[in-house]
Amino acid sequence: MAILTAVIVVATLIAMTSGRVPAILALIIALLVAGIAGIATPAELFSGLSNGGVITIAAMLVIAKGVLATGVISRVTFRLLSGVRTSAQTLIRLIPPVGLISSLINTTPIVAMLIPATKELQQRSGIPARSVLLPVAHATTLAGSMTLIGTSSNLIIAGMAQEEGVRLSMFSFVPVAAPVALAGWIAIFVSSRYLLRGKARIKEKELRWRTEIPVSGKAVSVGRNAAELGIAKTVEYELIDVRRWGESVVLDSPIEEGDILVYQATEAGVRMLWTSPRFGLAPHHLFAVTVSSNDAGSIRDLQDDEDLLVVAAETAKRFRDTPLRPGATVFVSTSSREVLNNHPFVGLWQDAAGKAPQPGKTWIALGILTAVVVAASFGLAPVELIAGTGAAAMVVSGVLTPRSAVRALDWNILAIIAGSIGLGVMVIESGLGGYISGGIIELSSGSLPLMVAVIAIGTTLLTNFVTNAAAASILTPVAISIAHSMDLNPVLLLILIGTCISFTFLNPYSHQSNLMVMEPGNYTTTVFVKFGVPITLVGLATAFAVAWPMLAFWH
Repeated sequence: MAILTAVIVVATLIAMTSGRVPAILALIIALLVAGIAGIATPAELFSGLSNGGVITIAAMLVIAKGVLATGVISRVTFRLLSGVRTSAQTLIRLIPPVGLISSLINTTPIVAMLIPATKELQQRSGIPARSVLLPVAHATTLAGSMTLIGTSSNLIIAGMAQEEGVRLSMFSFVPVAAPVALAGWIAIFVSSRYLLRGKARIKEKELRWRTEIPVSGKAVSVGRNAAELGIAKTVEYELIDVRRWGESVVLDSPIEEGDILVYQATEAGVRMLWTSPRFGLAPHHLFAVTVSSNDAGSIRDLQDDEDLLVVAAETAKRFRDTPLRPGATVFVSTSSREVLNNHPFVGLWQDAAGKAPQPGKTWIALGILTAVVVAASFGLAPVELIAGTGAAAMVVSGVLTPRSAVRALDWNILAIIAGSIGLGVMVIESGLGGYISGGIIELSSGSLPLMVAVIAIGTTLLTNFVTNAAAASILTPVAISIAHSMDLNPVLLLILIGTCISFTFLNPYSHQSNLMVMEPGNYTTTVFVKFGVPITLVGLATAFAVAWPMLAFWH
């Protein structure tokens, strides 16, 4: 059975690495073959569906969505980047706070929020996004490995270890992961100065869309002017008027409740303005609608329905002075799609942007996240129950709607994680884990430092060719087996593996954050390798220097 399992596992990993077969399909086929061959029971192979780690990951995705929905990450990022002049200053200001945040919530949505922020910084200050995105993405990956809930692989390791009687707490990973993260951040900062140099290419764009953004009393912009907030001018938009009670006021006047900020913008600029948390906009989606009416009138006539707001139109005139022409595209906001379906002037429509951020819910969302972290830290209940309660609280408190909470769940990733756990079950039940652990012990000749080096390097190589979940699922039972064979502390071996699994710096396809920044940063695979090698070597050296003495002490 061990040989057959090895063939199935290797074939599955090759299929997942090649990209020719969807990862979830490769995993399902592997589990079905293993079930038919009798390697494990169906209940065991598909136990990932009920695994506490998978449940926790799903709940944390909802909690992360709730925090991000308030726009707090965007606001904090803007303040951090205010006044920076170089990429070095940007990294020094961004990496520590973003690293802290990424140790508490999933790194992927954080990176997603940073992409538009770095683009805006490039337009405003000329600092190339290329010199910022990849370093910050790698920094968040390193920081995420410091806590139990910071990365999915740690949750998988903890879930599988608990079934073997080994318990990992909220901060079990800190002793190894924290020094590695600090050393890695230094390597990132130094390497970026030499390997990611370049100049921002800023092209002038035609600002053809008139955009009118109303300011509510809940807006964080009230009492400050547009220049202070960084919303006066970029490549994508430019403030041309501030309307107050129907009259124009000076552009640098402090913004007040009820003001309408008028911009000329690109189509992308319209979306950027809408998704900014600075205006306190209503929690409505932005829609691009096509006018169908032949009736004489103006763009303003679209607002006959009080539940519809015209946000932008392709014109240089006021909306009331712009004719309502059939076929014209207009951006509008409304709380209900039924308004668009029943509107006499609307032909076709489609979603243009999600709901505007809701700053008023910021403290509620942060309070829920803090409560989850504190409860998990003190072990007040199983972490999956704590995280699940936090996710439910995001909905009950109104931070998220039930539909938004469901949309926060990335079912493809959750299915891959659950399927990967099945691979770990196969390794355990077939006895393959024992053979692998025996091979590692024999390869290291019983030498503790050599064994630590083999595990660290092997984990790093595996995580760069397959998903983090697959690496964690395969290596967790192996580490526990080695710990029992050599009378070592299994927790220390597991946190070494959890830390090294974050070294996904050599392959852009090994981590979701890598893929997200690849196009915006204009990176190639060669750039990933050149930039990733020194960071990986520093991470490995630090992990070895920290883990070996700890294992020797507890031996």
